[in-house]
Amino acid sequence: MRMRTVVSFLLVILLTVPTFAQMDGTRGNAEVTIKSTRIKINYGRPSLRGRDMIAMATTGTVWRLGMDDATEIETTGNLVITGKELKAGKYSLWAKKTGADSWILAFHPSTGIWGDPAMTSGYVAELPLKAAKTARSSEQLTISLAESAGNASVKIHWGTTELSGTFGVK
Repeated sequence: MRMRTVVSFLLVILLTVPTFAQMDGTRGNAEVTIKSTRIKINYGRPSLRGRDMIAMATTGTVWRLGMDDATEIETTGNLVITGKELKAGKYSLWAKKTGADSWILAFHPSTGIWGDPAMTSGYVAELPLKAAKTARSSEQLTISLAESAGNASVKIHWGTTELSGTFGVK
């Protein structure tokens, strides 16, 4: 009888206490269609909770660009990343800090994976990102996609930092 009570209590706790993912808004999506090509990014949305995670990253840090499952980009058409053609399909995305204020967005062919440990090699394309401070702070990680003169613009906003880059759409 005592064991049944403990199990019932644990079930109540597990079903009523939100997980970190639930508290953070779980997953987010960014989507844009350019030249009949649909591009979609699916990512976890962690919260800062008083921290400045991007500022805390040291040079060489590789980040899953979100939380939990690795962030993924899916495209119905070919993309051009710094002159390299990336075939239509799905890729995981990784952010790598390359200097004091510089990052790259790395595209990896492995998908459907957990974001830890980070993929540190095997990238099929890398997009330089510009880091800028923003006047508006974003408590949750937010990724957006937009059309920019026939290209795709990606913005990664967290805290008062925004990482941005542009890539081609065939």
